[in-house]
Formats: sequence, C-alpha cells, structure tokens
Amino acid sequence: MTLGSGIRKTRSNSAAAAGEVARVRQIVAKFDDSAIAFGDPKAGAPLSVQCNDAQAAKGSGRWVSDRAWAYEFENDLPPGVRCTLQVKAGLQSAKGVTLSGPVSYRFNTGGPFVQSVLPYEGARIDEEQVLLLRLSGEASTASVLSHVGCVVEGLGERVAVRLVEGKDRLELLTSQGWEKEAAKSPLSFVALACKRRLSSGAPVQLVFGKGVATPGGVTNSVEKRFTFQVREPFDASFGCERENAQSACLPLRPLTLSFNAPVSKKLLEGVRLVSDKDSFKPVFGSHGDGDEGDGHVLSKLSFGPLLPELTQFRIELPKDFKDASGRSLRNAGNFPLKVATSAMPPLAKFAAAPFGVVERFSEPNGVALLPVTFRTVEAALANKRAHTEPMAPVAPTTIALNFTRCLPLGAGNRRMRSNASCAAHSAPDAL
Repeated sequence: MTLGSGIRKTRSNSAAAAGEVARVRQIVAKFDDSAIAFGDPKAGAPLSVQCNDAQAAKGSGRWVSDRAWAYEFENDLPPGVRCTLQVKAGLQSAKGVTLSGPVSYRFNTGGPFVQSVLPYEGARIDEEQVLLLRLSGEASTASVLSHVGCVVEGLGERVAVRLVEGKDRLELLTSQGWEKEAAKSPLSFVALACKRRLSSGAPVQLVFGKGVATPGGVTNSVEKRFTFQVREPFDASFGCERENAQSACLPLRPLTLSFNAPVSKKLLEGVRLVSDKDSFKPVFGSHGDGDEGDGHVLSKLSFGPLLPELTQFRIELPKDFKDASGRSLRNAGNFPLKVATSAMPPLAKFAAAPFGVVERFSEPNGVALLPVTFRTVEAALANKRAHTEPMAPVAPTTIALNFTRCLPLGAGNRRMRSNASCAAHSAPDAL
C-alpha cells in the first residue's frame, strides 16, 4: 500500500503536499488500496498534523472513503505557517499490507501577498496618492519598506515608499469598514505612498516584490504589480452649440464650462459671464446643463439658455481658483475667457406646435386661419399652398394658410409672428 497526500486550497483544486502553497484549508491523504474497513467507527487517523502555529493548525480529520482521509483546518492557514504531516508508525491496509513510500510530507504557506488594493487597479490617482493594501497575513514593516516600491514611467529607478500611520491610516481603514480587523491584525493592512510626488498624466506601478516576509521570516516568492494612471493637470474647457465650426455660440442654448476635477460649489458660484451691460450667474444641476455632483463639489456649470444675441462676453473666475485638491488651473492664463453669441437662428413653425386647434369660423368671412411664426427668414417669403384630397362622401372644404410677418424687432433679427399688430396676407384656395 502506498500513500499520496494532497492539499486542498480555498479556491483551487488539490495540489502536491510539498513546497509552498498559499491559502491552505484542507489536507487529503489518498491510498492506492483500502486502508480501513469503510464505516469502521474505530478507525484512527493515518497521519498527524503538526504546524509551527498551533492555533492556526486547529482542525479535525475524518475518513471520506476507505481510501481517503481528510483533515479540515478551522480557517485558512495564514502566511508563514510551516506544517509537517507524519504517517503513523506501523500503518497497514485492511488486508494487512504495510505502507511503503514516504512517511512524512512538509509544506509552508509562503509569505504575505496582496488580497486587495485601494484605489482599485487601473484607477486614476492623484500626485500624492495613498494606497491601502489588504494582505493575506501579517508582513513585517522592514520587509515592506525594502521590497515594495513605485515604478514611474520616465524614471530610470524605482521610487521607495513611505508608510502612512496614525489618524490618516485610521480614516482609510474606517472608510472601508476594516478598522476592527486591523485592530486584531495591524500588520495585515498597509497604507503607503510613493516617496516623491508623481508626474501628472504618467502611468505608475506599485511593485509588491519578492522578499516581503511575515514577522517569523517566511518570505513571498512571487512579485505582483498594480498599474495606475496619474490624473491630468487641473484643466478647464468651454463648450457651446454652434451653427458651424466658425460661428459664435447659439444664444438659445447654454454656454458650458467644464473641469476635469471636482471644484467646491461655493467657489464656482463666484464665476460670472460678463458683457458690457450684463452679468450672469452660473446654473448648476437640473436647472441647466450643469453637473449636480454631490452637492459640495461640482465639475461643470453653465450660463443660460436664452442669452442676449450678437453679444461679446467674457467668463471671469474668482481669485485663487483651485480644485478640491488645492491644485491651480493649468490654463488659468486663458481667463477671462472671451466668448460671443450669434444672431438668433432662423425659425419657421406653427405658433401652437406641436398641437393646435384651427377655428373654422374665427374670421368674419368664415376662413379658417392657421398662424405661423417666422424668425430671421427672407422678408419676401411667398405664401405657400396646402392641398388635401377630401374623403368621400365629405363635401369639399375651404382651408387657408395665413402667413404673417412683423417688422424687425432688433438689429439683425427679424421676428415674424401672428398678432393684431402684424400685416396679414391670406391666400385661401378652394380644395
């Protein structure tokens, strides 16, 4: 009879019981022949399990078949645990055949590794970002400082890290609900930052290198890298709707000022759109195209809609304008920013659009009138005829379109509307 032993990890299939194996939860010993009479309540354990951490090694064993015995740990073994499986002396099969082959097996759970990192991998981080690592077990502070570092694109050397302690560390842990776990196992949570300020817009990697060790001296053997992107410099951009790329902004639509980082709402309330005659306050959230944010910081504001046409404006920022992180605006030299509105765009629409009622006898002569509104169209716009095919047996009906126009109501703007002050020109056609 021979014995083959395996280790069942928490999230993988069985592995050979030798060398380094992380996150061990179960040990399974398998025999090539019946080791017991299956169901025998007096059958004892074929192996003894001894680890350097007696508390972590607590568990229980049982026969799962006449050829397999399993030992289940109460919890996953933490990093730095060394265990020995010793075969009981004189172990024989149910037929009385003595066990042959190895009589002991050894394994260790290796050094600590990163279970999770915050911010998450691939996130945009700031230039002095603090990272919070949750490890699989306790790691000595000296080994973390020696074997963890930052790799920044454009630099020829690895940047060392510094540990973040005290109040700042506690706030990070509390934000994730980890403060109680960290109180029980403080070395399993690491808050750190790169020792130098990171370059804006640069890719950066946190390297959790080989050699990070448990307090007992067991080191990890696999390097792990986490990639991040440093945010771009604080920047502002302006946008509006135009008839074409060369036109000024349409006065009917909002003028929008956007930022690539959140800004205090109180500071944004001081931004103004100024002309020679007027000054406009910004609009936020549901009142326009602004960004509601969380109520305290915002990344967008707007002016309008319905601004004066054909007007030169400038957007003025408050003094010492900075984002929520205290960064100054990279393109602050563009402010006050000059912008302008164009003339009102052309318009031709039914006055009651999208729904209206045509009154058959609204005029003394019995002609039904359908008002139409025009703006910025040619002055000599000709009347148009509308024709319809009557449905039998309905008698022919007289329908008229009444086109009205008004004199210009402002420089560069012709407003056409139907009212008593306009000269009406009707051309009824019998349909």
